Amino acid sequence: MLVWITAHSNTLLEFLVPLLLGFSEAQRRHALNMVEALLVSGAVKHKTLAALTRVLGLPHADQYACADFFRASPWEYAPVQWAVTLFLLRTVAAIQQKTGWRLLFLSIDDALAQKDAATEELEAVDWQYDHVTQRRQKGKYTKGSKYVCLHLQLGPVQFTLSWRLYLKRSQIKHLNEVRREQGLEPLHYAKLSTLVMDMLTEIAPHLPSGCRVYVLFDAWYDGHQLHTFIRSHGWHWICATRYNRVVNDRPLSQWWSHLGHQRITRVQVRSATRSHTYLTRHVVGRLRRYPDPVVAILSKRDRRDRTPAYFLSSDTTLSIQTILKYYGYRWQTEVDNWYLKERFGLADYRVQSLEAILRWHTLVFAAYAFAQYRRVVPLLTNPKATLPELNEVLAEHQNWHTRQTVSFIAALARQGKSDAEIVAQLMPA
Repeated sequence: MLVWITAHSNTLLEFLVPLLLGFSEAQRRHALNMVEALLVSGAVKHKTLAALTRVLGLPHADQYACADFFRASPWEYAPVQWAVTLFLLRTVAAIQQKTGWRLLFLSIDDALAQKDAATEELEAVDWQYDHVTQRRQKGKYTKGSKYVCLHLQLGPVQFTLSWRLYLKRSQIKHLNEVRREQGLEPLHYAKLSTLVMDMLTEIAPHLPSGCRVYVLFDAWYDGHQLHTFIRSHGWHWICATRYNRVVNDRPLSQWWSHLGHQRITRVQVRSATRSHTYLTRHVVGRLRRYPDPVVAILSKRDRRDRTPAYFLSSDTTLSIQTILKYYGYRWQTEVDNWYLKERFGLADYRVQSLEAILRWHTLVFAAYAFAQYRRVVPLLTNPKATLPELNEVLAEHQNWHTRQTVSFIAALARQGKSDAEIVAQLMPA
């Protein structure tokens, strides 16, 4: 059923308004309008400003005013982003105190917000290396913007805690030339691993005390600098790695045959849809430029598999089964990316300036944070509560607006409005 937003839900007002730091009344109204529209517009394929304002049956919901809210309105995205992160961290601390859960996982992943290959004027968009073959537009590259996310899991609690937009050196150089002419502050390049360490540093003081923390990441982030940084916080890390990673002065690609005397361990890994048994061997050894021993796991789909997968763990007390199970929790980051890009329109921005794009990202992540928060609310009062799926939370929110829409139309009809007048009020030309 088509839904019009005729009023803001109380649950969204309670969540979002305290996080809009320093906003004027008009800015607050625009932010609420955009987040509310993102939450209920699941059937809208592209979340452009024009498409979002069409579902807003509220005063001052104009697409040009909304565009100015992102492009010209003087509000900073960083305080809102941190306010959302801090709210989620406090929620995690409250749930952990209520439930007593002690295992906490932080997953790192980056993704591309794909744009058309002909896109030229959007400042965050450029050719980015793309390891997903079927998505590439040109050789090994895809036109789009890249972002990196930090995901938290505590029991069934799932939050996308923080994010950063990644810009290449060439992008920074070009943008700084433009910004210098406009009198804006220059940008500074940061590697993906640096952005990750910035996010981890930011949240570290606010994580629940007494939890055993594991940081999970893929082979793109496997490096001694991040390993050492994570261990300096007293956390452990588990990651995928490449075949040429050297353990005990021997590349991992050579270890399977070298461990021929070792009995193969069969490990069953279950996912949401299926389970598969892998053949594994492992070795405890040392990496170059990393002082502590690690567990290296070599995993094959079957005996004839010539391209094993390789994993490393800083926690040598864990079993092979447990290490692979924990690493599998990274799958939720893929779910997050699907929701952010397909359901909430992270890549659907049309605004040009970098600041406007960052503001768009901020509100998209805030909308997703609201949905994730509403999912775990029952745990704040009942530690044994069964949590709904995220799509059920979104459906419930949309159903509330459906009821509001019906009530609003009924009220107009009771006022003696004709059908044409009702349609004109809900769907202005």
